[in-house]
Amino acid sequence: MKTHHLRQSLLCALALAMPAASAALRAQQAPSSPASGPDDPAASDDIVRLSVFEVTSAKDSPYVADKSVATTGFAADLAKIPLSINVVTEQFLLDTGGVGFNGIIEYQAGVSADLGTLDNGSRTIANTTVNAEAPLMRMRGQEINVNQRNGLPLVAGFSTENANRVEIARGPMSVFIGGSTTGGVLNLVTHKPLFKWQHTVTASIDSNDSFTAKIDSTGPLVPRKLAYRLIAQYSDDNTWRDYSDGTLKFVNPQLLWRPFSKLSVRGEYVFRERKGNAVGYAQMATRQYQNDFDNPSQALLDTGINRPLGRAYTVEEYRARIGRDWTAWRTDNVDAYGKWVSLGDGEWFTPGSWKSGTKANHFGPHSPYTANYDIFETEANLMATDWLEVRFVGRWANTKADSFMFASPLRQNPDGSVSLAAFNNSNRREEEALNGKIETVFTKELLGINHHLLLGGEKNRNEAWNVAGGWISAATGFAGLSVAGSPNVFNSPATLTGANILNYFDPAVHDYPDFTLLQRYKTDVTPAGTYSQDYTRRYTDAVYFGYSGSFWKDRITLFTGYRNNTSKSTSWQLDRDRDVVRLSTTNPKTSTQSWTFGIVIEPFPGLNIYASKNVGNDGTAGQYLINNYAGGTNPVTQEEREANRAPEIEGHGEEVGVKMEFFNRKLIGRLGYFSVFKKNTVVIDGTKTENDPRNQGTWVDPLRPPGSENVTPNVQWNTTLDGNKAEGFELGLTWQPVRNYSLSLEASHLIKNEITLAKPIFNTTTDAYLKTTAYGEWFIRNGRPLPNTPDDTLKIWQKYQFTDGAMKSLWFGLGIKAQSNFMPNSTTASWGTVVPGYTVLDAAAGYTIRPFNKPVSLQLNVYNLTDKLYSSGGRSYSPPLTVMFQAALSL
Repeated sequence: MKTHHLRQSLLCALALAMPAASAALRAQQAPSSPASGPDDPAASDDIVRLSVFEVTSAKDSPYVADKSVATTGFAADLAKIPLSINVVTEQFLLDTGGVGFNGIIEYQAGVSADLGTLDNGSRTIANTTVNAEAPLMRMRGQEINVNQRNGLPLVAGFSTENANRVEIARGPMSVFIGGSTTGGVLNLVTHKPLFKWQHTVTASIDSNDSFTAKIDSTGPLVPRKLAYRLIAQYSDDNTWRDYSDGTLKFVNPQLLWRPFSKLSVRGEYVFRERKGNAVGYAQMATRQYQNDFDNPSQALLDTGINRPLGRAYTVEEYRARIGRDWTAWRTDNVDAYGKWVSLGDGEWFTPGSWKSGTKANHFGPHSPYTANYDIFETEANLMATDWLEVRFVGRWANTKADSFMFASPLRQNPDGSVSLAAFNNSNRREEEALNGKIETVFTKELLGINHHLLLGGEKNRNEAWNVAGGWISAATGFAGLSVAGSPNVFNSPATLTGANILNYFDPAVHDYPDFTLLQRYKTDVTPAGTYSQDYTRRYTDAVYFGYSGSFWKDRITLFTGYRNNTSKSTSWQLDRDRDVVRLSTTNPKTSTQSWTFGIVIEPFPGLNIYASKNVGNDGTAGQYLINNYAGGTNPVTQEEREANRAPEIEGHGEEVGVKMEFFNRKLIGRLGYFSVFKKNTVVIDGTKTENDPRNQGTWVDPLRPPGSENVTPNVQWNTTLDGNKAEGFELGLTWQPVRNYSLSLEASHLIKNEITLAKPIFNTTTDAYLKTTAYGEWFIRNGRPLPNTPDDTLKIWQKYQFTDGAMKSLWFGLGIKAQSNFMPNSTTASWGTVVPGYTVLDAAAGYTIRPFNKPVSLQLNVYNLTDKLYSSGGRSYSPPLTVMFQAALSL
């Protein structure tokens, strides 16, 4: 399957590239000159010398950037950094129509997320829940566990309403980011005020009835001394899924003060408000489960002999047993065959019996959410001497997010029902972060070596309040409600009331119930003085250094860095008024160390050979291998937690490769081999959770009695993976043979892509069921590919622009996105879903007109040109053919 898709993709690439390249070569050739972007500080006449923290360069072009600060902490040439780093420019985002996190990664190899959900995929549930599905975002097979905005950790969702460029630093990034950031990091570099007048008004519409209006205005308030920038946007957003409406408001005023040429101070405020109806995941296929319901084997029927029934089940009895109980079905397979069977091994999504098929939103129309944040950010740069620069950057951020949803039915039960009763997903969260760091860079040539030394310190304080949804019984919430049962559901009562409305729900017949009647936030219903929310305060500090030394006419560059990170946290249980009810946990200060070193050798101009190694550790303050189950009682004591602390997370990585700049920078690229390894990732331990005596009689109990489907468990056990290993090759090229034609190519291939677990030892128990299921869990998980990580990816974007004649200012773009098959959630032993690979085409065209002598850029983007049904992230179908038109007026 993988080979077929990649062969198809390469043939498409050649077919598309050949006519474009041929036309480019026939076009009138002209010297290729680097284009200064609108925010190029060199265009401002009052800058004496560029800051060492300034990432723009005279060598930058619309699709190519020359410098990065994401790895070294100071602006360094990408070719002289011994890691794989590239930059997504604003022009590339504009041409491809990219928005949000998904827009950044659409044409990046080895980076994956879920493109099928709201908020442009920046978080699956609109950044509203505690576990906001960050593991869906993968780079080199590892979680992207932190992103940055202007070099500081980003608590709020990754948005691109103000994006000048995004640096993508593939991991590990252990020193300047901190901890075991094995996958890598995205650093959002925003637009800043300019000392020249520049105003743009943009409007867009798309085939999903979405509309966006945006203004970006900047200029001097006091010439050479004070400048402003104002970016504001309003969007009325919809997707192709049912009940997916939403709105966005964004306002970002900024001021830049430059009292003299060597000092600049910037301050800004950001307000972002998104609200709408949350979008659920697609429904997973469960063919093996369905087959055993439709045609149970005699071995499965005979499992009744060793149960209280004392004889084999009849077919009707067995269907009643497993029809809405997949845990019972799995237990029977263990007893009958001695192995743990996955629900949908080798399968992916199904529209099931939902009325709108693949468009169905499994959260229904009653799942409102809000996701807001406020940011105050300031930055000061002082060029103290020609060899010393000092920078301070600080930020206060406050995020508030509410998600009110009841169920996420990821499967249809084989009896024809969709159980809505097992999930309680509502959540209210507020998070306040205060971040600051100061950095000093020494730049000096001494003894024939160009030295760059960065010394830095960082302090962060994070406070978070979390409120779960409180259950109201179906009998109370649905009092007076009554609907007819469905003939499609096995053993369905003729009339559904109370809990049966949730248990026997049939999407082919019933309207989605209004489950806002069944939940309230706990702070809204719990009396004062009673525990109703959790509060955590965490402090992290770091000191670090980075050094880069170049000699032999900068043909050899040595690079090294070290970071010491400390953290401590305390958690309390609060009542509705945020008064303390009791101390929950205290995690004393822990210290972790990270380091990196590398070398870059330039044997001849334009070719750089690099190698590097990174090691980073994360303390696991507040992480335990046992926790209270969300929504259950509180039976786990702090002493029990302390006895089951999670070990430190370890991240390791090595990389070697070449970076090239040939033909007067007409061909720029990188080719590298990497190996990354992450140990002690915490995942749910299904075996221990099911067999904990405190969970008997709940819906996770494999031997639970009938009627316990709605009973919430009390304890959740976790375990750690021995390791997540990814090893492979990456290629990135930007080719501009003539000024009319540009090609961007990203490709990756993994030669190792697997999870490893320790094989269970059974000499401590005589429980045959525990032996079998523990072995089955190891057998299914061990060696699986990493979650949401295809072995092969290929991303190509081409642009041809007419520069002469009657068609001047007309351009065309064509894109190819392809990847091999993958498993969306391979760390969960119950699922065996494999999402197939795909090849998808995008297209774009643009033209500039000049009414009233003012340029108006018109642009049409067509996504998924062939209207392919596919999934890029494994939790949802990706969008079908979508058309967007936009116009931008420059004043």
